[in-house]
Amino acid sequence: MGFDRSGNRVKGLTAFQLKMLALFFMTLDHIGAFAFEIPVVERYYTYLRSIGRLAAPLFLFLLVQSIRHTRSKPRFLLRLYLAGMCTGLFVTAMNACFGEVFHYFTPGNIIFTFFYTALYVILLERLIAAWKARDLRALAVSALLLAASLLPTAFAMTIRNAIVPSGVSIQVNFLLSGLYSSLLPTFHTIDYGIGFVILGVAMCFARTKNRQCLVFALFCVICIVGADAILWLPFDIFKMQTFGFVQTFLNLLQCRMIFALPFMLLYNGERGRRCKWFFYWYYPLHREVIFLLSNLVAP
Repeated sequence: MGFDRSGNRVKGLTAFQLKMLALFFMTLDHIGAFAFEIPVVERYYTYLRSIGRLAAPLFLFLLVQSIRHTRSKPRFLLRLYLAGMCTGLFVTAMNACFGEVFHYFTPGNIIFTFFYTALYVILLERLIAAWKARDLRALAVSALLLAASLLPTAFAMTIRNAIVPSGVSIQVNFLLSGLYSSLLPTFHTIDYGIGFVILGVAMCFARTKNRQCLVFALFCVICIVGADAILWLPFDIFKMQTFGFVQTFLNLLQCRMIFALPFMLLYNGERGRRCKWFFYWYYPLHREVIFLLSNLVAP
């Protein structure tokens, strides 16, 4: 249950309630991912990671709602980038301080996944508007901006390969990924890869909640069918695409993300309580706390 803007009780879940559920699922997932050396966590590892599969789709669904309803899309995009950059730089600092000591580096930054999703929604909307208006100048600018979104990755790879000594390449990669994680397959690709970005863009252009849920359901069906099909292939397809769509989505564990669908359908369209910055703080901090505690507690 939630409340609308007039204070009346409405059925379903508000955006705030969905976000809290997604935070809970994410925390369980990261306990399994970063504290698996603790015996009690290892015992329930599969359950924790399975429940955790619901988190990212719920966050993506909420991102889609935010993109559709934000008053200023450029400001929203800037906030995502700054949050992703601060998270990346924080992780870089923690890896520099504790990575060598514990022989482990905290991976991933899903905020940049959300940044790319919002970026391409905004650019595609500009491209479509320019096409409908037959504005060739705006059409060219929008197309160039779409192409330019890949330039930071190419620049970062060039700088790293050209001037970075091999002994510090890992640290430089962490620093570059903190400033702008890659959409393309590189040392530090965004969490869930381009497949998740495409899913988010498709859901956003679906407009209504039911259509968005349908897009997500179809995506899950493709993943489930694909995960079952590759079991019958006569070669190891994972070796062909180590960090690609196949390994990320076409596996039985990740297919359990379909159980996020009922929660999406329960969304009642209300924002609920405001917690704009809480996720951005909680996301990097809880991962490092879990990881550091696991290294202190694990035998």
